[in-house]
Parts: sequence; C-alpha cells; structure tokens
Amino acid sequence: MNSSKTCQLPVGFDSLEHLVGDWALPSEAERNHRRLSAAMDEIQSFYDCVLAKMDDLVAHLGNYKLSALPDAERKLMYLALSLMEVAPAVEIYRQPDIPDAIPASRLIIRSPV
Repeated sequence: MNSSKTCQLPVGFDSLEHLVGDWALPSEAERNHRRLSAAMDEIQSFYDCVLAKMDDLVAHLGNYKLSALPDAERKLMYLALSLMEVAPAVEIYRQPDIPDAIPASRLIIRSPV
C-alpha cells in the first residue's frame, strides 16, 4: 500500500497513482504534447487504466465544485482530461496524431486567461 507521502490521488484510486507524474497535466497544451510524444502502446495502457475507473472518477468528482477542488481531486480531474485527449487516438485513429491533417507542430493551443 502507498504511504501518505506517495499518495497523490483520493482513496480508491490507487490503481491510477503510477500515471500521475506523466499524465496528470494541468494544461491542454501539455496534454496534447504528451499524447503526441507517447508511443501508442503507452497511450493504450493509460487509456485502459483510466477508463476502467471512469465511472468511479466521475461520481467522486461530482461531489466537488470545480472552483474548489482539493489537490488530489484536481490531479484526478487532470487524468480524466488526459483520457479525453487520448481517446480519439485509441478509438478512431489508432495512432497518437491525426493522419492526413496539418502537422501538430503548426497548431498553437491557447488556454483561457
């Protein structure tokens, strides 16, 4: 079991702890870059792990206001957002980037201020 120093997610989400460092990213640009730089087998593994806990994740986060998420819940939300980022790669394209589209390096993702 994880010690309190290594637990970064709420109780019940231990199976996702190993994903936090690489995938719990706060900005859309970071999540997009992570998807583009990851191998498809890594993306698939991430997708499978988070999707398996998605119902519990959504139910848990539904108990909080977005503007007042504790740190552990915020990281959990970032994992969910990363899942949304990689879902098309897994479910549609079967590769990290969109085929036959302009190069991702030409896109600039701007977050709201």
